[in-house]
Amino acid sequence: MILDNVTRSILLHLFRNKKINVQLFSAAEKKKCSSILKPLDCSLEDFFQKSKFSEEEQGNLLYELLKLNIDILAIGQLLDWKKFEIFISTIFNRENYSVLTNFRFKDEITKYETDVISFKFPYIFVIDCKYYKNMSLSVLENAVEKQKERVEALFEIFPIISNELISKLQLPLKRRLFLFPVIISWRDHQIQFLQNVPIIPYKQLSGFLQEIDENREKMFYLNILLD
Repeated sequence: MILDNVTRSILLHLFRNKKINVQLFSAAEKKKCSSILKPLDCSLEDFFQKSKFSEEEQGNLLYELLKLNIDILAIGQLLDWKKFEIFISTIFNRENYSVLTNFRFKDEITKYETDVISFKFPYIFVIDCKYYKNMSLSVLENAVEKQKERVEALFEIFPIISNELISKLQLPLKRRLFLFPVIISWRDHQIQFLQNVPIIPYKQLSGFLQEIDENREKMFYLNILLD
């Protein structure tokens, strides 16, 4: 599927800072563009005159575009792994989670980095964003093993770095929390579980979060109790 002129123009300007002459838009295209930008409280003229967008602005606009059921293969040509991480962070923000991106920590031997950590009581999700157009079973198995390793390492070192995470994620004290490894993929598929770790397509993430209480017991997690 090919992106229409309005959607492609918005994405090219948003992510690649390409100059767009909106005077070449037809009346119908201007109307559609204004409608897409309306939730962001941004006029057509202001948007295309702006030269730099924050990660929050990028994520929110991509969120609005994908709500229009734009073909993911077509839009995927203009994205990269970093934009996908921004988009996933936006979904969690829209679901009222505290979000931390690209968090780094280390134990005595290994340095680790997480794509996204999100929290809404009592759940902490440690997320690996996979922007792969195709993922074989072996790739998924390897991703799951590495993500469980990260979460187990984070759990072990949590007492040392807890103050930082309490501050950045607004974690409560003296409450039991559940620490989950999660894989979120760009591809459109059904939710899968490998080694009790969920592999969730981004389209189903909001639904998954809304049903987490029902799904928790079939997932791998670690318990945390902050002093």
